Amino acid sequence: MLHVNVPWAVPDTVILIGYFFLMIFIGLRFRSKARKNMSSYFLSGRSLTLPLVIGTMMTSWYDGYSVIGVAEYGATIGIAGMIVYVIPCTLSRVPFALWIAPLVRGKIPEDVMTVPDLMEFLYDRKSKVLGTVAVLAGVLYNGVNFLVISQLLEMMFDFPSFVAILISGCIVGIYVLASGMWSVTMTDVFQLGFISFSVGVGVIAVMNMAGGWDAIFGTLNGSQPTLFEPTGGMNGATALSWALIGLSIYTEPMMYQRFSASDSAKTAKRSFMFCIPMWLVFSTAVIMMGFCAKTLYPDAVFYEAFWNTVMAALPTGLRGLFVAGLIAAVMSTLSSYILVQAAACTKDLYTGITGKVLSDAQMIRWNNIATVAIIIFSMLSTQAWLSSIIDGLYFVTGFQVAGLFIPLVVGLFYSKRTPAAGWVSTAFGYVFWLFWNYVLAESTGIPANNITWVAAFFVFMIVAKFTYKDGQNDNMKKLEA
Repeated sequence: MLHVNVPWAVPDTVILIGYFFLMIFIGLRFRSKARKNMSSYFLSGRSLTLPLVIGTMMTSWYDGYSVIGVAEYGATIGIAGMIVYVIPCTLSRVPFALWIAPLVRGKIPEDVMTVPDLMEFLYDRKSKVLGTVAVLAGVLYNGVNFLVISQLLEMMFDFPSFVAILISGCIVGIYVLASGMWSVTMTDVFQLGFISFSVGVGVIAVMNMAGGWDAIFGTLNGSQPTLFEPTGGMNGATALSWALIGLSIYTEPMMYQRFSASDSAKTAKRSFMFCIPMWLVFSTAVIMMGFCAKTLYPDAVFYEAFWNTVMAALPTGLRGLFVAGLIAAVMSTLSSYILVQAAACTKDLYTGITGKVLSDAQMIRWNNIATVAIIIFSMLSTQAWLSSIIDGLYFVTGFQVAGLFIPLVVGLFYSKRTPAAGWVSTAFGYVFWLFWNYVLAESTGIPANNITWVAAFFVFMIVAKFTYKDGQNDNMKKLEA
């Protein structure tokens, strides 16, 4: 159990409880609007305007990892967190915004709602089922976010771990079950204000408490000089592996959902471009908070150092706002992931295997059942990431990129793709990544993230070469039209 040295005051508790009730109210407020059909439930009727898409896109990308995990970079690998992770991730998002966002919203048929749907549109039903595996692997990452919330509630109220996890699961479940994407969108817009204010105030407060950058550098440069090296003491292969995590945006189901929910291709493109510099600023601020925690508590476990730093730097009231802001970030991402994963169980996995089509009412009902099951499994998966939440990000994003990056990105632009190339490269990516990551990575010194997507690309092109027949890609004509 985590403990902080600064007492948690009544005003902080009032703010936090008020936040929870407000989120539940917003979720219930949009219940009737979300129940019209599956498009309304999952994509808000494809009617989200620019401000709404910006709000939900920004907030859904922030989670426990984006705050605690990225701050841990500042405390463990220092400025390399910016060089090998934040900057490469930022740059990798520009092509995604310029070319893929408008393509997904403007050229893909409206009955294509999910990433597995897109895999079926590009290839076949086998590819859809295999694509669903990557989406459902994200359930393991949900455990990272439930873990962050449970640590907060343990720390503030001395709740047992299982009680803290149950509380967070119930709150997320209420507003996802109530209103689907409409609830997620409207709570995201509100939560963006909480997150932005909390991190902004937090980084200023902890920087002042640490004495500014000169004091941080003077304290840490002598004891841990690798914090100020470009690669943070990592070898080149490991640094490249973390830089390649930026490719995960191309396989992120939430982003494709946001593009499809936008009211136009132009909105999808502009909203994502608007978010890119904001994500950069946010990540930079959070890494600085990690530096401050390391400066003030050099020998403490990072999570305790981080929260002791934040709680000592902020006065009563602002502590409650900061914690509410972090929980807002985690809740937003959790609700978004769970919504996508529930659809993967019903719309993608069930229909992909059986070929049956469910009515909108049936789809929403089974989505709700899947939502409950996913929440339960996610809460159980918290135990996998107790040592480090960074491990959760590395595993899930690595696995998803291995299976989906080549089939999605190449498939959207390569006119000679084939169904066999799609499902073979997807299956190969999963198996190759798992084998390399757990068998060969240590002995070769080459992380699986560095090599899997390259191997998958060659497999894709070879299979496409031998299985392509002239004029077989009717769907490519729709993308080129």
